[in-house]
Formats: sequence, C-alpha cells, structure tokens
Amino acid sequence: MLELQYLRDRLFNIPMRNLSLVLFAGLLVGCTSVLQVGDKLERAVTPPDAVNFYTTQADGSFKSVINDSRIARKVEVTAMRKSKSNNGYNQFQFDLRSESYLAHTIKVSCEFLGADGAVVEKQDGWTNLPFQPGAMQTFTAMALDPKSVECRMKLMDK
Repeated sequence: MLELQYLRDRLFNIPMRNLSLVLFAGLLVGCTSVLQVGDKLERAVTPPDAVNFYTTQADGSFKSVINDSRIARKVEVTAMRKSKSNNGYNQFQFDLRSESYLAHTIKVSCEFLGADGAVVEKQDGWTNLPFQPGAMQTFTAMALDPKSVECRMKLMDK
C-alpha cells in the first residue's frame, strides 16, 4: 500500500516548471507537423506535371508562366542574367530565393531558345536544388549551341 501511495505522489506531483517545458516542446513539434501535413495535402491536389516557366527576354527582363502556385509561394525568382562565357557560349544565371518556412527541394531544368523562339537545345533531366528557409541560390545554365539566344527555366516541385 505504501508503494502505491509513493507512485501516485510521484506521478501527480510533477513540478509546474517541468510540465510547462514538456507542453512547450509538444507545441513546437505539433506546429511543425501541421505545416508538413498541410504541404502534403496541397501537393496531393496539384497536378503532378505542373511546371512553372521563366524565360529570359532580349531587353534583359524575364517572363513567367505560373502553372503551380505552390512553387511560386515557395521560391521566388529574383533575377535572371545573360552573359558570354570565356569560350563564347551564352551563359544564363538565375537567382532564386526560398519563401518557405520549411526546407524543401525544387527540380530545375532548362531549354534554350533560338531567335525565333523555337527550342534549339534542351537540358537532359532535372537538377534537384535543395533550399533552406530564406536561403538564396544561383542556378547557372550554359547553352552549347551558338544559335541559342534565350533560356527558359522550368521549375517543378519534387
């Protein structure tokens, strides 16, 4: 009987400080889980082939076509630059910034366009770009065909 009384006192007389720490830790874990579950639900309702396109323009600007708003909310394309490499090839650089509160990965691929807007060459496959919350990354693509004058970057959620 004495042991039962001892266990009851031990279990129910938890100091308030320890209890509040445990509850706070549970809250943090719960909030992260809610964000991850929300992201999975959102991914489930978006078509798997939804791709966002960003195309360089001759005047130095870029044009965007948003087919998946999830990617647009997670990653912002802040700048696109076109230059010549030391070998004389066109080089394209894209500055991307993560807008998400969670780490995530985006798939990136490029197509190179001729002066008439037709695809001259394509990058094989997709490159995975991992992002941490708030991080910036620069993605570089180089066109090997001299007829390539513009670049279309494709972004897809992993």
